[in-house]
Amino acid sequence: MPKRDIAKPTTADTGRRLADENTEMIAEAVSVADIVSAIEEDIVLNRAHPKERLVEEDLMQRFAGKRHVVRQALFQLENAGLVERIKNRGAFVKSYTPDEVEGIYVMRELLEEAAADRIPMPAPSSLINELTAIQAQHSAAVENGDLSAVFHQNIAFHRTLFAACGNEYLSDTINEFAQKAHAIRFIGTTDRQSILLARDEHLAMIDALERQDRAELHRLCYRHLQPSKERYLHLYRLREGG
Repeated sequence: MPKRDIAKPTTADTGRRLADENTEMIAEAVSVADIVSAIEEDIVLNRAHPKERLVEEDLMQRFAGKRHVVRQALFQLENAGLVERIKNRGAFVKSYTPDEVEGIYVMRELLEEAAADRIPMPAPSSLINELTAIQAQHSAAVENGDLSAVFHQNIAFHRTLFAACGNEYLSDTINEFAQKAHAIRFIGTTDRQSILLARDEHLAMIDALERQDRAELHRLCYRHLQPSKERYLHLYRLREGG
């Protein structure tokens, strides 16, 4: 019986297949990142509350995503300290205890103080200009009541400020603990007076850098952290009857 010729895949076929696989992997990665970003924003803007359950089926419908993509997003949020999984119950927005809050904020204070010590003074004009530009966008968002933009520009301001310390391990760790605090900071990101105070303190930090006043920069960094912590602890005690 004559043998049938079996077409072998060409280099072009293989290239197209690999490109399709890579495109699918990238699309899934973007989907995970989008879900993480959206839920993170929900938490910090008080649209999702501590101890609120995050139902996989609801998230799949909301984001038109596959179950494994949603689960990967929840896994990343858990690693970031924004979500906790409880066996046989599911995933919930993280509710920190007072001791956990104090522990996180002690670390934030120590890390930010160390970074403030390492920011060069006089500060480079490029740093002042970049912070001023970011703060202009933050201030505009405050005036427009755009809470999402306020949140994202606030992150940009602090990441730019602390990156100037020149130690990427230190600045990355600051960012890691700041992200954990999103589940604590939700009041400060939605309360008008807190937002105005944060805006004014950002402007004061830029002024301290321009005046080469490191002691004032230290004071502002410390003071900037306190309101959200104190409000969270106050609400926690009211909720728990403590």
